[in-house]
Amino acid sequence: MKWILGFSAIAVVVGMAATMTVPAQTITPDEATLKLFPRETAGLAFIDVASLRSAPLYDEAVAAQFKAKLPPEVAQFGEATGFVVDRDLDRVTVARLKNRQMVAVAHATYDTFKVEQYLNDKQISTETYLGRVIFHPRGEGGVSFIDNMVIAGQTDAVKQVIDRLAAPAENALQNADIVNAIRTVEAGSQVWAVGEFDRSLLGIQRGTPPQIGEFIQALKSGTYQMRVDSDVHVAATGQFADSESARKAGDLLRGLVAVAKFQVSRQPDMIQLLDGVQVQQSGLSMMVNFDASGDLLKKLQSRRRSAAE
Repeated sequence: MKWILGFSAIAVVVGMAATMTVPAQTITPDEATLKLFPRETAGLAFIDVASLRSAPLYDEAVAAQFKAKLPPEVAQFGEATGFVVDRDLDRVTVARLKNRQMVAVAHATYDTFKVEQYLNDKQISTETYLGRVIFHPRGEGGVSFIDNMVIAGQTDAVKQVIDRLAAPAENALQNADIVNAIRTVEAGSQVWAVGEFDRSLLGIQRGTPPQIGEFIQALKSGTYQMRVDSDVHVAATGQFADSESARKAGDLLRGLVAVAKFQVSRQPDMIQLLDGVQVQQSGLSMMVNFDASGDLLKKLQSRRRSAAE
């Protein structure tokens, strides 16, 4: 079940990188799910897979990329249980707790008997907590299958979710910073994330350019949102420690876009794609917007596919 925890981590990494401005019409937080996470939640990421599947651009530009990121274990799991990720998975919410533990709550359609039989056949160790079975694929990780939910993450974090399924307790709905940040996300966004920024999630390596290091050091929190329809729309805003850091980050990103344009100066389609990136900053905030034509993305993907063949 390594893929479940890996999928959760990827979602959080994407989410913690940025935040956005307040739009006219925003999403309503999923209270039932937020009640499953502790009040001390530092960040949340969300993927509405069912909504993505219905987007006009999904089959041609999103599905292939989504499937390519799934590890081989997913296919093996699906063959044994009949579970197909891009058919049966509806939505995933990932929480990063203050102690840097992570836990994901996924809503999906699956055959509980087949799933548990598969895990038992693999001789995965288990424990029972408040009447719920927690499987331990490896290390400190745990996963539990409850009422068409998959709860996966560090075992202590999984148990905190089970605690709240059993009885009301302080939860993320009482975290004003998290709830207010969620309410800045534009309605219709299938992917979003909010919360404090944790540099450890990026796995920064030695040799990272100093400018990038300073940028990451000064980034404190953020929100990210993406909407896929006939086109792709992304908006993000990072909150920095001071206005000078926000200005430098904006200059750095604009410089990177300029360098990229120079490198693809003989490729009009790539220039058009990069023209969709807009970077601004105001006070402690840096805002990034990206809009890409669906037709352009399909054209570029078709060209990439032909080159690979």
